[in-house]
Formats: sequence, C-alpha cells, structure tokens
Amino acid sequence: MVALLKIAVHLLADILRFVVLLFRTTQTTQTENLFLRCQLALFIERGVQPRRMDAATRVSLAILARMFNWWNALVVVQPATMIRWHRAG
Repeated sequence: MVALLKIAVHLLADILRFVVLLFRTTQTTQTENLFLRCQLALFIERGVQPRRMDAATRVSLAILARMFNWWNALVVVQPATMIRWHRAG
C-alpha cells in the first residue's frame, strides 16, 4: 500500500511539472532539452552508471512514452560535437 501511495505522489508531482511546462516558451524547452542531451553525452563519455529506476519513474516513463514519439528523443550528441559547439559559442 505504501508503494502505491509513493507512486501516486510521484505521478502527481510529474503532472504538476507537466502543467508548468505547458506555460514555457518553445525556445526555453528546446534549450533545456539540448542542455540535458549534452549532459547525458558527457555522462556516457565518462562511463557514469545511472541510478536504478524506481516504480514511480517506470510508470511515469510508460505514460510519457504514449504521449509522444519517444524514439525521436534518443539522439545523443557526440562529444566532438559538444566541443565544436563550445568553441563556436
């Protein structure tokens, strides 16, 4: 019962975050996505192990996966690309 309550609380928090995202500009959201993809690329380059997902995260990802074409979000930026962007910036 406690696990279900924990999942429900996490899902409510995710819904609140989603509502907040609805009021952000597209440019802000795209910028955040790019930053997070770059950060992910650096983690992959360094070989950092991700934390294990809990049940609430699995449920949230399953719900989100039905809301958009998630396979388009799996593009990872190469470290050389990140360095080139940094130098150009």
